[in-house]
Amino acid sequence: MTPPLRTLLLTSGLDEKKPWWWDYIEHDPVRCQLDSKRVLLKRGRLTSVFSFRFVVFVAQVFSVLRDSRHRYRNILTVECGFESFLVAFFQTLTCSRRPRHVILQFIMREKNESVSSKLKYLFMRWCFSSVYLCVCSSRSESHYYQQMFGWPSTKLHYIPLHTDPRLLEQGNGKNDGVVLSAGRTFRDYGTLLDAFRQLDVPLLIVASRWSLDPNGVPSNVKIQYDLPGSELVALMAQCMAVVVPLEERMISVGQSVVLQAMTLGKAVIATRVNGTEDYIEHMKTGILVPPKDPGAIRDAVALLSNNEDIRLKLGRAAQDRVRQMHLPDHYAKAVSDRLQSVS
Repeated sequence: MTPPLRTLLLTSGLDEKKPWWWDYIEHDPVRCQLDSKRVLLKRGRLTSVFSFRFVVFVAQVFSVLRDSRHRYRNILTVECGFESFLVAFFQTLTCSRRPRHVILQFIMREKNESVSSKLKYLFMRWCFSSVYLCVCSSRSESHYYQQMFGWPSTKLHYIPLHTDPRLLEQGNGKNDGVVLSAGRTFRDYGTLLDAFRQLDVPLLIVASRWSLDPNGVPSNVKIQYDLPGSELVALMAQCMAVVVPLEERMISVGQSVVLQAMTLGKAVIATRVNGTEDYIEHMKTGILVPPKDPGAIRDAVALLSNNEDIRLKLGRAAQDRVRQMHLPDHYAKAVSDRLQSVS
């Protein structure tokens, strides 16, 4: 058996907290030998690259990268935050490939026809040329980046996103008769509202103020803005079903809310897009509807509202899928296996 690879996870934040999933994999001997380094932002979040605070942050990241060159085989960063950009930039600029840089949950805004977008992608293609592996949250997304950046297929890999195992214990089977929808980015709330104009079922939407126009909202729809995650989970645990209406995008969106609902044992209705078709099997672990189709959402809500057996069956199957595929140890094993397979 190939020995575990020693790996450093680099994150940043206002305190020394490790990622929520750390405790689930830290002491697992069959995974990567994983250490954590957190760059503290003692005076607030980074909002501009034109500040002394950002210069200090750059120096801290560079120090971590320098010290890790001979101590670690891999360095992990998450998404395309400042840490990912800086590690990639330093390694590309210095023609260095040690330690191997892996970006988890890699995601970028889609390329469009604007000059700024084209220049951004040109720079990113150079900047990320040193990255060893980008882990994507949907299959289609990995193909998209491969095409946009001209990368080899070995540089991108799809690994299903994971969610919090504690939610499995919070799924209490309660049903207050309310359908819940949540999320901020790339949500198609217009289509959702059109669907509920002809339904008597109450709908609660949890969103940000910029993601939803409150004008013309039907009387059976209520909106709450910017709730803390714990309050959202509490509402989701009580609801009848969860609807996740999404825009069509080449990047993956919506999986976090979908997985939370599935873990709580809720029947999920979601738009069939890149962010959902890898996670929901239609009419087995949830319901997938076509984009921009209020009638399909309306029919799905009516089906779940009128058929408790179907609703409960979908919820139980969703929880089973989470237990089998979407917990932190599944994600850690998949990342570790991938790193060892391409060593």
